[in-house]
Amino acid sequence: MQSPVHHSTNSGSLARPLSSNGHHAGSPQKEVFSPEIRVALHDTPPPATVFSSRIQRRLSVSFEDGNIAILAGDSYFLVHRGFLSRKSEYLAELTRDYTSGSSITLEGRPVLHLPDSPDDISLLLHSMYDGLSSLMSLEGDLRIASILLRLSAKYAMEHLFNDTLSILNKAWPTNLVQWTRRERQLPRVNTEAAQELYLPHPIAIVNLAREVDAPELIPAAFYDLCRLLPSVVATGYTDPFDLRHHRLSTTDLVLLLQGREAASRYLSTFIVNELEKRRASEACVNRWQEDPVLRRICTGAFQLIMYELLQDVNGLITGYTTDPLLAMQEVLNLQAYPGTSEARNVFRACDACRQDLVISVHAARNRFWDCLPEWFGIEVTSWG
Repeated sequence: MQSPVHHSTNSGSLARPLSSNGHHAGSPQKEVFSPEIRVALHDTPPPATVFSSRIQRRLSVSFEDGNIAILAGDSYFLVHRGFLSRKSEYLAELTRDYTSGSSITLEGRPVLHLPDSPDDISLLLHSMYDGLSSLMSLEGDLRIASILLRLSAKYAMEHLFNDTLSILNKAWPTNLVQWTRRERQLPRVNTEAAQELYLPHPIAIVNLAREVDAPELIPAAFYDLCRLLPSVVATGYTDPFDLRHHRLSTTDLVLLLQGREAASRYLSTFIVNELEKRRASEACVNRWQEDPVLRRICTGAFQLIMYELLQDVNGLITGYTTDPLLAMQEVLNLQAYPGTSEARNVFRACDACRQDLVISVHAARNRFWDCLPEWFGIEVTSWG
């Protein structure tokens, strides 16, 4: 999976830089100036070499009428100072600070040097000039949104921050309805590597949320991590894109394990109260049967569902004990199949008992979700 900024064109067939009227989002291009980039320094002998020959211009976000060069790593972008200032007051201040007393230029433009990677800055500029929607249709859009959330927080771009946070909230939501929708849309994956194919790693989301002060992302990301073995979470993970190793802070690791234990206790209590001790409904059609076997069809179904959940060993077989929301939903799934005249569904109770169970399960899932911020020790102003 690659972001749109990871491609470069052959230097022998470069297109001319675009003007502001001709810019379109596309695969970013670089223009290589060889053998070296030269810049003019006032009051010095003819041009002195300041930047190496590896400096490249990104054509996809460069404009002939641009009046400032943003330098990031080994790439630079010719853009419009007034446009940057309109999007971010902080960038406007940086531009003034960097250019007011400097005589260094690139292609005759003053230089604003940013410490971020050129690929990340390319994404930021694409979102500013072409709109966020131009990037969200690409593969890896949640990863792109994560990068833009960090940059928009860093450079005080409130509108972009809110838009990217809203995108990430769809994957790590604050309400159970959106979480259920997310789980249905994503394939069920049981390994950390497979998870990376669909979502940024939840450790990355937790660390990002801490960095940009977006605590509403953390409870759902922590719950995601509860479904991994504690040893896997404690070890951390290596980002396949930049090969950097990421871990939770010691404080967050402790909060995660405490919340994981609370969630496990909740599931145990649910199994005892809603399945093991569950009685047939007052309107149960089987409770008045003369045959004791028929009289126990509904309560027997509840017992079998309990055994089905308890057969999991540390979450390694079905994942139920490490994913209480899934386990509670599975209670309803086991009841759903009506069976046939030849093969009765032994997990299925009568209509009245099943309806009572549906109400109980939905209430339990909602209570569970409402408790997540408290269990994980995260203060969220709007949750549930």
